Amino acid sequence: MAEELKANQRKEWAKLMYLKENITQQEIADRVGVSRVTVNKWAKEWEGLKLNLLQTREERISSTLTQLDELDRSIASKEEGKRFPSAAEADIRRKLTADLEALEQDASIRDIYNVSRGLLDWLRQQDLERAKELSDYFDAYIKEKMKWVK
Repeated sequence: MAEELKANQRKEWAKLMYLKENITQQEIADRVGVSRVTVNKWAKEWEGLKLNLLQTREERISSTLTQLDELDRSIASKEEGKRFPSAAEADIRRKLTADLEALEQDASIRDIYNVSRGLLDWLRQQDLERAKELSDYFDAYIKEKMKWVK
């Protein structure tokens, strides 16, 4: 299945594992279907990203809503007769609204990954063999979903 993924999809999948799982670069390479040297090269790019991925979708939605509210308050504070957005403010509003719509829609690969990781962490304590088996299914499912990601 790994050979069916494009290079950028393999890299994205490897990045998710690197940032979220406590596994070796060799394990990542084996699961993604690339060399350990390749994963090591990619990992150098990802070192600063671990904290960014800790932000949940709900936190991103809340942050975007706060930004949109601040923009609306700024527009409302203008003097009477000028309480409309400038071209730049209208553009920002459109982009924030589009971001909200995207965040509120289907689960992203990251969301699917986070849920699967949580379940596998729990299951490992209950039944290690079943967790390993289910991990293979999650890997296949995530690979399948990534085929449709641009």
